[in-house]
Amino acid sequence: MRIAIIGCGWVGEKLARYWTDQKHHVIATTTTPDKIIPLKKVAVEVHLLDFRSTVDFDFLNEVDIAVFSMPVSRNDWHRGFEKLDEQFSKTIFFSSTGIYPQEEKTFTENDTENLRTDILTSENIVRKKYPQTTILRFGGLMGNERSLQNFFKNRLPENPDKPTNYIHYEDIVAIAEQLIHSEIKAETYNVVAPEHPSIGEVLNLENKSNSDKTGMLPQRIISSQHLIQDFNYTFIHPNPKCF
Repeated sequence: MRIAIIGCGWVGEKLARYWTDQKHHVIATTTTPDKIIPLKKVAVEVHLLDFRSTVDFDFLNEVDIAVFSMPVSRNDWHRGFEKLDEQFSKTIFFSSTGIYPQEEKTFTENDTENLRTDILTSENIVRKKYPQTTILRFGGLMGNERSLQNFFKNRLPENPDKPTNYIHYEDIVAIAEQLIHSEIKAETYNVVAPEHPSIGEVLNLENKSNSDKTGMLPQRIISSQHLIQDFNYTFIHPNPKCF
């Protein structure tokens, strides 16, 4: 298959490497000239594509699957994206669980109230252009150099009792692989590890608060049960304590 990863950043590069190893024809795009050479190590083709200025999208003409990985909370790509005329049999959009409000409850894809407007606007623009698009809402991206231990190397977290809503990139790769071979279209999935230890637990911090009281407090949890049920998916890394 010919797969285009449009906006090939940290996750996109890992997907490009995997799909290239699987003998797919991977086309990666970037807005940064300095990233062209590194991306050529993981993709068959690399192109500069900036929706603010690019007008020629012909290199996407024969693409089967388009993975849209533009910055979900920015709108500077919206107008240029709407000019994209190419057709794709399958489209995937990488979004964020940051779309859900900072409320203490368990959120599912059925929650549609008080969603963050900038992220929702991006999702709607892609879905309007390509109604078949499946939206993957990622939790905090983790794996390799991305770890809470590195994030808090020189400081302590302000709220160590806050539950984690993270996802390891190896699960993203595995889920994207299943999705490109699936007949599922126009769905929205939260992509978050199913276990939610607190930041303090992940960092092995002493919990100086009343643990019994803390355990009874409602917390903001992002559920991935819809994804698990539809794909019968077993997470490679279900617990952020073991990322």
